[in-house]
Amino acid sequence: MKKILVLIASFVAISSAYCGQRFDAAQWRNVQTYDIPALQKIQSSQVGKVIGVRINYRSNRISHRKANWYESSIWHYRPAEKEKFPFLRVMIEKKDLPSFKSLPIDFKSPAEIVVYGQVERDTEANFLFVRLLGRNVTLDPSGNATIDW
Repeated sequence: MKKILVLIASFVAISSAYCGQRFDAAQWRNVQTYDIPALQKIQSSQVGKVIGVRINYRSNRISHRKANWYESSIWHYRPAEKEKFPFLRVMIEKKDLPSFKSLPIDFKSPAEIVVYGQVERDTEANFLFVRLLGRNVTLDPSGNATIDW
């Protein structure tokens, strides 16, 4: 019986490591979704906050910056406006890279996608970025949210 409990506990620990990021209902109610130009204007005041970002595509260029992290950018094509290609720098955890790569790379992609992430500052290089958490949100009956790819 003890072995079964240890096996179940191990399975739960392993599966929770691959589950999405969880937020309680109160915290989730404060999550706002932005267009890239609007977020660019206030990004420094959003450090530490979880946000949603409307995009059309991602950059095809992905750099391996740190041990388990990759850097890229997300974009929103706006043909009717002066700045047609606003973008944000993003960091993606290694385990999420295949899911990130599933986002379209064609700037003419008609689909508007909302991705969720946490705004952070790289203190070594002194730049702001969004640490992507995923694009799918699941709400439980209590209003708690889980973000995953």
